[in-house]
Amino acid sequence: MSRPFLVRLAGITAHYRDPRYNTGTIGRNPIPIATLYCPPPCTIHAMLCAAKGGWVETDGLVMGWRMDFDSVCADFQTCQLPRRKNYNFRSGRQKLEASPRLREFLAFPRLTILLYSGAEMEWFRHPANPLLFGRSEDLATEKEIAPDVQCEPCEKAILRRQCLPILIGVGPLYSAPLYFEPGRVPVAMSPRIDARIEQPIRAGDFNGYRPLARLSGTGEAFFLWDYSRAAG
Repeated sequence: MSRPFLVRLAGITAHYRDPRYNTGTIGRNPIPIATLYCPPPCTIHAMLCAAKGGWVETDGLVMGWRMDFDSVCADFQTCQLPRRKNYNFRSGRQKLEASPRLREFLAFPRLTILLYSGAEMEWFRHPANPLLFGRSEDLATEKEIAPDVQCEPCEKAILRRQCLPILIGVGPLYSAPLYFEPGRVPVAMSPRIDARIEQPIRAGDFNGYRPLARLSGTGEAFFLWDYSRAAG
């Protein structure tokens, strides 16, 4: 069994569209497309798949992550929305119309991932694909890997900017799968929480396992998502 290791990634921008907001609408709309302040579980699993260059088995995959950033900004992004009334059934063509929208993004994101089990450092040392925070333009520009980190389970901790299950954290709710199976089949769709601020958490035994871990060197605490469990 491989030892836990830590991956720290930094970049210029990151965006994780809040599913409670529409991607875009034709016409004037002053409300920007909001971003989550922390990537959901399915996004982190997708990053592992990109680094490996193939499917990452979820049985035995346990990891936690935290997203730090400097500020929340907004810029324009064009959405190509279909005009359904103008669909040509004879040719099968769909007319599209550009819909520029304000879109939030996280400026200078820093993602820390604690890979507890089920992943390999080699995936990040020599990733098969570019590592992205979210969109195709959200490239990771800096990378640091800390092998064989010392961590121990704990019953309570203060968690900062982490994505937590509904029974653990307090914050905005949104619906996101734990991961997508091949063929884009969502698994374990349920409410999740985007933890935007630090939260004191107590979780001695959650769903049959101890989900809190603290790094011995830095004191950082993480909630460990067990991808083999539907409830996180």
